[in-house]
Amino acid sequence: MTAEHPPLRTRLDGMLVLLWGIGSTAAVAILALTSSLGSTLYGIPVVIALGLGVAQAASIVLAIVSPRLAVVISVVTLVAAGFASVPDGASPWPVAVPTIVASALVLVIATLRSDWRVGLVGWAGGALGSILVALVAARPPATSGAITADLIVFWSITAAAMLGATLVTNWQDVRRQLLREQQISASELTRREIAEERTRIARELHDVVAHGMSAIQVQASSARYRIPSLSEEAAEEFDDLAATARAAMGEMRTLLGVLRSEDTVVETAPQPGVGEIAGLVARASRAGGAVRLDDRVAAQDVAALDPAVSLTVYRIVQEALSNVARHATGAATVVTLDRSGDALDVSVRNERAPGRPASAPAPDTGGHGIRGMRERAALLGGSLEAERTDDGGFVVRARIPVVSRGTV
Repeated sequence: MTAEHPPLRTRLDGMLVLLWGIGSTAAVAILALTSSLGSTLYGIPVVIALGLGVAQAASIVLAIVSPRLAVVISVVTLVAAGFASVPDGASPWPVAVPTIVASALVLVIATLRSDWRVGLVGWAGGALGSILVALVAARPPATSGAITADLIVFWSITAAAMLGATLVTNWQDVRRQLLREQQISASELTRREIAEERTRIARELHDVVAHGMSAIQVQASSARYRIPSLSEEAAEEFDDLAATARAAMGEMRTLLGVLRSEDTVVETAPQPGVGEIAGLVARASRAGGAVRLDDRVAAQDVAALDPAVSLTVYRIVQEALSNVARHATGAATVVTLDRSGDALDVSVRNERAPGRPASAPAPDTGGHGIRGMRERAALLGGSLEAERTDDGGFVVRARIPVVSRGTV
């Protein structure tokens, strides 16, 4: 939001403070004028004049917090003051000047704090009340001409005040609508910029990764045909490499689809989950690692897992095994899956790598693997710990709350 257009809440709070300041000052002035002029010019007993002054002052302040009640009090006070006063022929009657000012202020504040209908009802009530006083309480020395002039002045001033406040209220409504439209436009612009950035990232990922992965997959798949002297064991290694490249390309296409979708909802192939961890462990073993799976989760529990939970567990095991392959090549590794109450416990524990001293410090490559695993677990309300073991190995433990399919 720019400096020219401060937040709507700030502007409304500023208006409220302004109304409180004006209303309080006017209430004090009206109290003094009504009390003194009522008793001196209109012959109202001092106690009654003071009570009328308090009521008029209170209606001004009350209009800020309760416009409808303030309008009622203002009209009742106007009628009561008219009946209690004694015209002397020189002062305006049946509506005294302080009463005109107080009524106009109440209509202005009530309209600003509510809407034009409250102001219109207040103005109509005041007009009918003043006519009632003029018809019932008129007595010499008041003349019909003076009474008519006073009523016209009262009606004109209060009508002008009410109409002015209505115009201000309508202007505020238009201003608020414009600000809302500006905010919506800014939000849509932000969404469009995000979508464009995501598309750019997807394009860059495709250009950087897709060609290389495709080349790896093609070369690995055709190795047994291009190299006649290739042993069967080596050919199987190339086939596993090609399968891994194909799986990685499929997951990359899924990621690109998500990045290219503005609503982040795309039709994708099923994501890997707990059921595919056995294959993941098998591929890691064929790649040269002594990896073993200890799966203690029942098949029906695996099938009932929410896809997000299942995918998170798979990714944690995948990243942990990748770290083992990079930093503890050939180390004996155990992947454990266990159901404990309402959570799924995952553990990937590797021993010290062959030829590596037990006292050697854990490798620190400055990567984001462990942090990414921890963030995945945290998104589902789980936790993840990664630490060295006493025998020089490393262990990753995660606890993921279980959410079944269809659970809200």
